[in-house]
Amino acid sequence: MGETKKVENMTYFELLAWLGIGSSHPGGFFTTKQTLDTIQIKSEDYVLDAGCGSGLTTCYLAKTTGSRIIGVDINPLMIDKAFQRAEKERVSHLVDFKVADVYSLPFAENFFDWVITESVTVFLDKVNVFREFYRVLKPKGQVADLEMTLLKELPTNLQKQLKEYYGSGTDPVSIEEWCNSLSRAGFEGVEIKNPQLLKTDNLVASELKRDWLLYKDLDDKIKKQPGLLPRLQRSADFIKKNQSYVGFGLLYGRKPVATPTKFVLKEWLRKKTFRK
Repeated sequence: MGETKKVENMTYFELLAWLGIGSSHPGGFFTTKQTLDTIQIKSEDYVLDAGCGSGLTTCYLAKTTGSRIIGVDINPLMIDKAFQRAEKERVSHLVDFKVADVYSLPFAENFFDWVITESVTVFLDKVNVFREFYRVLKPKGQVADLEMTLLKELPTNLQKQLKEYYGSGTDPVSIEEWCNSLSRAGFEGVEIKNPQLLKTDNLVASELKRDWLLYKDLDDKIKKQPGLLPRLQRSADFIKKNQSYVGFGLLYGRKPVATPTKFVLKEWLRKKTFRK
C-alpha cells in the first residue's frame, strides 16, 4: 500500500501497518511486559508470536529470555519492519519472521511450546483461530492471548461505531465467551489472568512516542497526512466515552497430553496380558 492513500480511507489494520505500530493492544507495551512476567517463558521454549506486527514483543522476549521465536503477520509491511527491528536490537539470531495467515499457519503439528498473541483474535473467528493454535502446539503447549473483553452488552449503535473505527470483524465478547472458545478448540486449564479495566489514554499515540522504529519518521508522516492525529483522537475519544463497556485480560489455555488411541491401548493391554 502506497503512502498516497489518505489515512481517512485506510482500514484500521492498514493504518497500523503504515505506522508500524507493534503495541496497539489494550494496555500497550506495559501490559505486554506484565503478560510475559505472568507466563514465564523459558530460554529453551520455542515460541510463536501470532500477529507480531512490527516485532516489538518478539524482540523484547528474545532479549529478555533468550528463547527462539517466530513472528507471523499477514501484512508484508509489518514483517519488513520486524526484520529491521530485530537487526537494530541485535536479536536476529534468535528470531525469524514470516508472512502468514493465523487461520492456516505454515508449521507442522506439535511444533511450538507457546503461542502468544495480542489483540488479534478479537477481529477473527475465535474458535477456528484457537484450533489452529492448538494444532501447532506440542502436547502441554500453552497459549496466552491478550484481548479486549466485554463487561456488559454493547448497544447496537455502539457496536456499529466500534466496527466503523476498528473494522467490520471487530467482535469483543465476555470473559465467559472467550474461555468457552478456548475450551471448544480443545484447550484445558482455561482461565483469564490479570483482568483489568481499559484505560482512557490515546494508546496508539502513546505507543508512537515510545517506540524508536515509529517515532523516527512520525513528524514526516504527520506533515504528509494532516488527518492522522484527528483520526487517532476520534478512536481514543470513542474508547474514553464508552470505557464502562470494555476491559481486557490475558486468556490462557494448555494443550492436553495426547490420549492413546484405541489401537495403542489395546496393544498395551495385549502385551501386559502376554507378560503374565
